[in-house]
Amino acid sequence: MEGSYEDKEDEHGDSFYGSCGGNYTNDEFWICCDVCERWYHGKCVKITPTKAESIKQYKCPSCCSTKERQ
Repeated sequence: MEGSYEDKEDEHGDSFYGSCGGNYTNDEFWICCDVCERWYHGKCVKITPTKAESIKQYKCPSCCSTKERQ
């Protein structure tokens, strides 16, 4: 689930920003929502690299709450 640096640049090579607005740094754990495809700092969504290994499909808090409202 964790992507490489190349995954975190857009097609024009611009810097990647997470959904929290923070810049990508390769010394932090990031996780991508499998529904909306937004990237999140693991610490922002309370997911550790170890916990991420056991998740088959990650849904961010926004996607989880959207489904609950429908």
